[in-house]
Amino acid sequence: MSSTTPAITITENARQRLLDAGLQEGGYLRIKVISGGCSGHTFDATIEAEMSDGDVIVLDHDNLRIITDPKSSLFINGLDIDYSNDLIQAGFRLTNGNASESCGCGASFAM
Repeated sequence: MSSTTPAITITENARQRLLDAGLQEGGYLRIKVISGGCSGHTFDATIEAEMSDGDVIVLDHDNLRIITDPKSSLFINGLDIDYSNDLIQAGFRLTNGNASESCGCGASFAM
């Protein structure tokens, strides 16, 4: 397990939703970058009870802990996490401000 401090922005609305979803009980938000989408990469986020060997802690602040694997940590810098209450497409939105391009719907990105 290692720790680093990449630039991650999380809105208060997203933070509160994550805490309400169970992260205040000691869980972790795992963010993983996987191949896919029309721009090449997409984010996958899950809530997990434990860390795995080799995980990187990318945020540990105010009862909110975000982890990732070493390969995904290369893409995490510049990540913005938001939660939208919009009637259409309500939910979490993970976007990377450092992406060189992204698809029209915002689901995937290239670096």
